[in-house]
Amino acid sequence: MNKTAQMFGTGTGTEPENNNEQSHPLDQIRNSFTYEEELKDDLCCCVCLEYPYPATYGVLHDIEACERFMCRTCLKSDTCPFCSQLMGNDISKVPRYVRNIYNSVRVRCNECDEVMNREFYENHYHKNCLIMCEFCHDAFNRVDSSVHICPEEMID
Repeated sequence: MNKTAQMFGTGTGTEPENNNEQSHPLDQIRNSFTYEEELKDDLCCCVCLEYPYPATYGVLHDIEACERFMCRTCLKSDTCPFCSQLMGNDISKVPRYVRNIYNSVRVRCNECDEVMNREFYENHYHKNCLIMCEFCHDAFNRVDSSVHICPEEMID
């Protein structure tokens, strides 16, 4: 098994693409914040044009002719989506200093408008995000939204 398959559990990378494949579990989190700062193009994923989320999901096509960053979730085969070369063992984790850049960028939660460093966002999303009920205007944790019983909504 080559290094790409080992890092991503993708087997050989030659499996047929499934057009009905489900989104990655992190996509919901990744789509729930907005960057407050301009992203550095040369550090973005060459497929989705964003910083890999979380930062540990970033990889580097480590050959001098390419040296592009990408998200593990955007990598669908052993072929580099940018330069089209087979990656084989020429892939590595994103260097720590780049992960630090990814984590220090400021993001705004799309649900509660709080701004924070991206490294703290996942914890915020799962535990600390306060949203307001559009009917009774009570504030509650986003994860408790399914158990919120709104007295104003019951009147209708």
